[in-house]
Amino acid sequence: MIPKPRDWNTDIYISGFCHLPLASSYTPSPELLKFLESGPPPLYIGFGSIVVSHPAAMTDLILDAVRKAGVRAIISRGWGGFATHERKLPDGVFVVDNIPHDWLFPKVSCVVHHGGAGTTAAGLAYGTPTVVVPFFGDQPFWGMVVARAGAGPLPIPFKDLTSDALSAGIKAALQLEVLERVKALACIMSQESGSQNAANSFHSALDVDALRCSLSPGRAAVWRVKQTNIRLSALAAAILIEENALRFYDLQR
Repeated sequence: MIPKPRDWNTDIYISGFCHLPLASSYTPSPELLKFLESGPPPLYIGFGSIVVSHPAAMTDLILDAVRKAGVRAIISRGWGGFATHERKLPDGVFVVDNIPHDWLFPKVSCVVHHGGAGTTAAGLAYGTPTVVVPFFGDQPFWGMVVARAGAGPLPIPFKDLTSDALSAGIKAALQLEVLERVKALACIMSQESGSQNAANSFHSALDVDALRCSLSPGRAAVWRVKQTNIRLSALAAAILIEENALRFYDLQR
């Protein structure tokens, strides 16, 4: 998704996305399963930890966009409190609280979210067309990454969000060419080992010998004897000080 820039040094790695699998420990409600089975795949709309000033008005906008797009939808309440329990919902709309993306996203037709890095990665990894509504931070960047990759339309900044704009974005994301492109991306991403690559890059950057105690290499060094390269574990330092072979003043972190 992001080629490594040529001016980045060799100690900067592009590992691929890291995913946290949670589906195996999740049990969906019978109501959710029934909704998924009762019609064509719905789209998912959720904004995670984003909080808006007027959640009721935002809910109205979302529901109006869903109606205009002619689709079914699963809406995540999130931190914003969208579609509260008191809210009467139209047919074809189901509301969820926290739900693992790796369980739900393979079952939906499209995902609409704020463009957080993790949610973006999950949508693409499971071959799901993506509509990004960025609010701040790195979210506009990820929205453009999605659009440049052909995995969804241009991002719709929250300040410009209307039901018409959201409806148009959903329709654009559901086009066949977008679906084909995002499926191809998912296939490529499935060959990445992002978590393993990230762990390898971390370990390759460690100077392991510098982390070992000079007297007991099986222990981690926490002290260095001043003006030397002698590194000591807490135990080694304590013994040397107790035996008057070293003063605490001689040590530094």
